Amino acid sequence: MTGVNRLPELMNQWLLGREFNESLGQLLGETGRRLGLSAYPAVNVWEETDAYHVEAELPGLKQEDLQVVVAHRTQVTISGDHKAAAGESSWHRRERPVGKFERVLTFPAPLDADKVEARLENGVLHLTLPKAEEARPRRIQVTGG
Repeated sequence: MTGVNRLPELMNQWLLGREFNESLGQLLGETGRRLGLSAYPAVNVWEETDAYHVEAELPGLKQEDLQVVVAHRTQVTISGDHKAAAGESSWHRRERPVGKFERVLTFPAPLDADKVEARLENGVLHLTLPKAEEARPRRIQVTGG
């Protein structure tokens, strides 16, 4: 990989912090993605009453090369390793990621780590992250006096 091709990777690892990288990627949108400045993997995150859901694009990644960790009750780390193609080749174009990656997502409410579900299907990681019991809304019975 030439120095120019490694520039986005080096900027991500050396110059830009994780939050700044994500903010810049959101600000620049498609241009940021083309320059390699957006966070990887790309994710969709949404919330329901009892859980958060995450979908992360991870084309070509095998289950054994992927790890999901819940830490500090509010953080989920998605990490893995895109293995390089075997053998010596003369690349004409290389746009797909190669090497290790890590993405940390922080949620506003505690998660129930024991009930997290993770499924890798057709290159998309699906996470269901149930909220901890104390973070779920409760309906309170009102009584008369």
